Amino acid sequence: MSKLYIVLIYNSLIFISCYVVDDNIIHLLFSYHPDSIILILMISMFFIIYNLLTWKDLYSMHYHYYLRKTFSIVLKNIIISLFVVSIPVVMLTIRTEPRHYSFYACHFLCATISLLLIHSSQFLWIKHLSCLGYFKKKVLVLGNQDQRLSLTPYFQDIGNTKIYSGTISHNNDGWFFKEQKWEELKPLLLPDDLDNILLKNNIGEIIIFLDDYLQKEILLHLINLCRKLAISYYLIPDLSKLPQEQSLNKIFPHIPILESYSTSRDSLTYISIKRIIDVIVSTSSLVLLFPLVISIGIAIKIEDDGPVLYISDRVGKNAKLLRFFKFRTMILNAKKIKHMLLKFNERADGPLFKMKNDPRITRVGKTLRKYSMDEIPQLFNVFLGNLSLIGPRPHLPEEVAEYKNTDYLRLECMPGIVCLPQIRERNSLTFRQWVDLDLEYRMNWSLALDFKIMLKTIKVIMAPVLGQAECGY
Repeated sequence: MSKLYIVLIYNSLIFISCYVVDDNIIHLLFSYHPDSIILILMISMFFIIYNLLTWKDLYSMHYHYYLRKTFSIVLKNIIISLFVVSIPVVMLTIRTEPRHYSFYACHFLCATISLLLIHSSQFLWIKHLSCLGYFKKKVLVLGNQDQRLSLTPYFQDIGNTKIYSGTISHNNDGWFFKEQKWEELKPLLLPDDLDNILLKNNIGEIIIFLDDYLQKEILLHLINLCRKLAISYYLIPDLSKLPQEQSLNKIFPHIPILESYSTSRDSLTYISIKRIIDVIVSTSSLVLLFPLVISIGIAIKIEDDGPVLYISDRVGKNAKLLRFFKFRTMILNAKKIKHMLLKFNERADGPLFKMKNDPRITRVGKTLRKYSMDEIPQLFNVFLGNLSLIGPRPHLPEEVAEYKNTDYLRLECMPGIVCLPQIRERNSLTFRQWVDLDLEYRMNWSLALDFKIMLKTIKVIMAPVLGQAECGY
């Protein structure tokens, strides 16, 4: 319901704003003004009819439909709404002067333009989130697909939000896995091999076709596994055993769904709110902190005349590389002498390097790290959209190369400046504990959890300023 309210509020505000502007412009063009009450009633009727049709045809469907069919649906619903409203308009104004028709026509033209403006902005916003990778998922098909049914349109022309990864199907010899890029069939033992298939291929969504070959224990294991790993799934019944008169669903047209499961990471509403907060906070912070940024840059330059920023390639969402910005806090040849300090690594259980009193840190760097000011340039990453304020910290490619199968699940989340491990005694955490907390964040992500992490992060950052003991950051 939150999606419904947000859409209606946004559409109403834009529509009313456009109507007020258009009304003033039209009044300047026309010297006569028909009954404004009738006009407002007709415009309101047009808006209500249009939104009811659009909610049914577009808003209630999966978000990738917005990327596929937005404008064809919008134009169809505008024409239907205009036709329905034109009947009472003609009946009410049939005895008025003919010149009034042009007045009404201009208002309805402006109303149509405002609707196109609404949907264009929504389309561009969803396209923006899609390009950032928020909706990108690898999809696995499991079970024997009915020959009358084609999933090809589901993977085509949807803004790269769904990527076909492969199919697990059954024949007389058993279960086989066919990857998208390979023709050969790999024999499987189900349900034992399911965990490895899902994790190794980083599957984010499964379409499950129920048939006689899919035994109950395999299905229960798969559903429990999906819920445990927060992987979306759809249960599709055996279509050959269903009556022809079957109601349509809103995810796959003409395919009934028995059950579906999705996480808050799939919510367009929650993702939009998260991204809007990121843009507002990063933009305002960069403006407010601009004098401090200049001062820090000068201080770094004065100390050793080296580069102000430390720029590295990190592995972001969906394993996509991103350019990661920080203020440089180490000496110029820090990377070259790292191998000499590996024996002092306090996180020997994993690829991350952590050393107390690291001799490579400069004097300015110690101050920056104490007050977490070295992270300020990452606000620019947040503004660009390849980083969020809250999310798992992005790792280096060589660190990701040492991941275990389960660890790759953390790459489904948009990486962030601060994360759950950083408010849970980060200096004493092992690599395994750190990654497990990132996976816990992925499983339980919500806007409330982000807000909680943000509040605790502010408290931890302010601790050194207030003279309190540093804890958890």
